[in-house]
Amino acid sequence: MDSLLNTYNSLKAARAPWEGWWDTLRRYVLPARQDQDSPVADASSFRGLGDTTAVEACQKLASGHMSYITPGHETWFKWSCADPDAGDEAESWYNRCSEIALAELARSNFYTELHECFLDRVGLGTGSLFCGSARSGGLHFRHVACGQFVCAEDDEGALDTYMREFTLTPHQAETQFGRKALGPHARAMLESGADPHTGSLRFLHVVRPRRQRNRKRQDARNMPFQSLYYSLDDHTVVEEGGYREMPYMVTRFLRWGEGAYGLAPARLVYPDIRQAQFLNRILDMLGEVAAFPRILELANQSGEVDLRAGGRTLINPESASLGFPREWATSGRYDVGMDRLRQKQDAINRAFFVPMLELWSEHRQQMSAAEVYARENERVMLFSPSFTLFASDFRPLMERVFALLFRMGRFPQPPTTVLRKNARGEAEVPEPQVVYQGRIAMVMRRLQAEGMQRTLQRLQSLAALEPTVTDHVDLDRAFRLSARMDGVPETILRAESSVKRLRRKREADAAALALAQQQNQPNPQS
Repeated sequence: MDSLLNTYNSLKAARAPWEGWWDTLRRYVLPARQDQDSPVADASSFRGLGDTTAVEACQKLASGHMSYITPGHETWFKWSCADPDAGDEAESWYNRCSEIALAELARSNFYTELHECFLDRVGLGTGSLFCGSARSGGLHFRHVACGQFVCAEDDEGALDTYMREFTLTPHQAETQFGRKALGPHARAMLESGADPHTGSLRFLHVVRPRRQRNRKRQDARNMPFQSLYYSLDDHTVVEEGGYREMPYMVTRFLRWGEGAYGLAPARLVYPDIRQAQFLNRILDMLGEVAAFPRILELANQSGEVDLRAGGRTLINPESASLGFPREWATSGRYDVGMDRLRQKQDAINRAFFVPMLELWSEHRQQMSAAEVYARENERVMLFSPSFTLFASDFRPLMERVFALLFRMGRFPQPPTTVLRKNARGEAEVPEPQVVYQGRIAMVMRRLQAEGMQRTLQRLQSLAALEPTVTDHVDLDRAFRLSARMDGVPETILRAESSVKRLRRKREADAAALALAQQQNQPNPQS
C-alpha cells in the first residue's frame, strides 16, 4: 500500500498548481462552492462579490450544455455501428439501443449529476462524473467535485488512473462495505453506541489498470481495471474489485498543454472579471454620492445642517456670502464608468459564449431563417473546440453506459451482422460510435448535410441532360443517412430487407399486371 499512497501523493503534487486557480475562480464564478466540505453555502462566500456577470454567465453556459448538448427531453445522441459495411440491420439495432438507453438515463439521476459536472467544466475547466449500477438495478451516477480527485492519462491520452478521496458517516460506510470489512477505528465508532449518522470516516477510491490478470476469467479480480477502497483512518483495504471499463469520466472545457486538467473560460478573461468587480464597487460609490452628496460646511455650522428631505438649514449672511454649506467632490463620471463596465461584462459574456446562447432565445424571432443559420454557423464554430473535446472526453462514459445496459439485458438480442470475433475467437458486440444529436451537434453537422443537399440538387439538374449520372450516388443510402443525421426516430424507417421485399412485390405486381394486359389485348391477326 505504500506505493499506492506514494502515487496518490505524487498526483496531488502535480495537481497543486491548479488548486490556487480553482480557489480563485470559485470566488468569482462559483461562490457557492468555496467551502466544499460544508453541506450548505455560507452567505459570507457572496459578500465580496461586487459583480455577478461571471456567475450568471457560468450558469447560462452550464444550462446551455444541458439544453443544447444533452437535453433530457430530446434525442441527444445515437449509437451507430462502427463498421460501415455491417448493413442497415446492424445500424437499426444500435439505434434501437440508443432509444432504450435514453429512457434508462431519464429514469436515473444522470441529468441531475450531469448539471453539477457541467458547472465544474464551465466554471473551473474540469468536471468529473462516476457511472455505475445501482443496487436496486439500473444506472447510477455521481458528480465528483473538481479538486476532490486526481487523475492521470496513458500514452494515448486516455484516462486510466483515477483516485478520489471522500468521507462517509459510519452508517454509510457499513452500508457500502459491511461492518466486517471495516477497520478497528470504524468498527469502534459503530459499536460505541453513538449516533452512526454523525462523524466521518475518510476513504480513498483508486481505479487503475490491472497489471496482472487472467484474461480467460471474468471475475472482479481479473477485470482490466483494478478498484481499491482504502481506509485512510485505519490504513487498510476495505474492498477490492474491478471494472471492465473506466467508471469515471473527466471532461475539460479546453486543453491546457499535456495536463489532465482543463482550462476554464474565466481564466481567459480573469483581468476583465477583476476589473468588473472594481468598477462595480466604484459605480456603487458614485451612486451613493449622487444620492447622498458630500457636504462642505463651516466649522461653526457643525450639527446645524439639516440633510433630511425637505429639511431647512438657517445660515447667517457671512456663511451665505462664502457659499456654505455646499456639495463637495460629487462630479464623478458615472456614464464613463458604466461604459467601461459594459465593455468588461461583454468580454466576460463572450468568453462564456452567452451571445451564442442568446441567439437561440429572445433574439431569434427578430431574424430571418437565413440570418439565424448564418449566425449559428459563425458562433457555434467558435465553440467547436470545446464541443469536440467534450465528445472525446465523453466517449468512454457512453461506451460504459452501453456495456452496462447490455450486461443488464436491457437491449434486444443483437443480429448476427453486429457480432464480431475478438482476439480469442469469441463472438462479441463491438463498441459503438456515438453520434450527438443536440442543437450544437446538429449545427456542426449542418455543413455536411448542406453539402449533401447541394450535391443532390446538382445531380438532379445534370440527370436531365444525362440520366446515367445518377449511377454515381447510392440514393437509398443518402436518404437514410440524411434522415438519421436529422434525428429521425428509428421506428419510422423500414429495415432495408423490408424495403427490398416491398420493391420485389411491387415489381412482381407490375409484371403480373403487364402480363394480364398483354393476355387481354386482342390479337390483330385474328
